[in-house]
Amino acid sequence: MKTIVTIPCKTIRAMAREMLRGKYWNCVLVVLACHLIAEAPARIASALTDNEYILTMVELAAFVVEVSLTLCSTRYYLMTFRGQDTSLDTFTAPLRLTWKAVLMEIISYIQIFLWSLLFIIPGIICAIKHAQNFNAMIDNPEFSSMECIHRSHEIMEGNVWKFIKLDLSFIGWMFLASLPGSVYQYMYGPKIDYIYFSDNYDYEQLFAVIRHYGEELAEFNEMLIPTLLGLLTVFVTAYISVTHAAFYDLAAGNLVVQDGEAPEESSAY
Repeated sequence: MKTIVTIPCKTIRAMAREMLRGKYWNCVLVVLACHLIAEAPARIASALTDNEYILTMVELAAFVVEVSLTLCSTRYYLMTFRGQDTSLDTFTAPLRLTWKAVLMEIISYIQIFLWSLLFIIPGIICAIKHAQNFNAMIDNPEFSSMECIHRSHEIMEGNVWKFIKLDLSFIGWMFLASLPGSVYQYMYGPKIDYIYFSDNYDYEQLFAVIRHYGEELAEFNEMLIPTLLGLLTVFVTAYISVTHAAFYDLAAGNLVVQDGEAPEESSAY
């Protein structure tokens, strides 16, 4: 049965905040730990070797690690919103679905890429329709990869614009969280050289400057202070992740709520 989410975004956010009471810092730690673990393989490998084959293999391994972490964290956010057990055992339970989730992600990337060839808007809409892939797999572990994708499309039917508005409602928070890092980078980060165009302008010079600036910027971002300032966004990400879990339960028909009323649980959980 198709469920259209009609309650305001502020109500969905309020539901998430209510369920985050006493659990917020745990969610922040989960976001931070998943981010650091996902980033670690590529950073360590690039620091130890320049071998392209090894780096490619590490990137593939990092992709699998990222998918497994997404599975575990998705379950954690769902359980947090539902007020259920969030112990380590339940956190790692979805790891058995890793390879199914890897296949699901590959299929999703292919579909999004093909839709993006038509135009940017169809690609964005396709990506949003895949937003519930991992939630669908967590709630339906017996589903195949394609069945999870179809379930996500079914859940998002009629709810795409509401999901977009929900994400847009966090722009202010993300701006505030990223502001310290942006200001620090503007004040102390590398400055790109300005090149004036002329009739005999060499575009290779422009590419060289851009490449050099990119290298300097990458080195700057690996410094301790900008890295720490960049991690401020995890505080908002934890809030967003549980809000997404609330949206999923509403759109999937697991939870029925009217604006101004207490949530009413369905038989789904």
